[in-house]
Amino acid sequence: MWVFAVLLVLTSSAARAQPSSAVDDAADLVLRQLSALRAHDFAEAYACASTELRRHFTRSEFEWMVKRAHPEVASSAYAFVVRTHETAGFAYVTVKVQGRNGQNVEALYEMVREKGQWKVNALSSRRDEGVL
Repeated sequence: MWVFAVLLVLTSSAARAQPSSAVDDAADLVLRQLSALRAHDFAEAYACASTELRRHFTRSEFEWMVKRAHPEVASSAYAFVVRTHETAGFAYVTVKVQGRNGQNVEALYEMVREKGQWKVNALSSRRDEGVL
């Protein structure tokens, strides 16, 4: 029993010592943006956006678009990452979101690297009748 406990501690310490993967960093940014949106800090949420997204939306247009097209994302009760993957230079982060309006969505974030950091490049969401 004691040996098992020591092995468990050593294994979990080694897991913590490993650097996070690129998609983990992308997922962290998505959760930071969701937290900013939850706090109605649209300036901070906009700071997570890619150059391409900013080319299409000013800060105020971004706020309007997110509130209009993705109300659950704009004002979530909670959210959690369910899947991440990286392909062709993009990371994709799938998030289950429960809006303060009581509706559930699955949101898919497309992430792009800019100057070594992930940025939100696109977002799509769909109703999710699954249990959160």
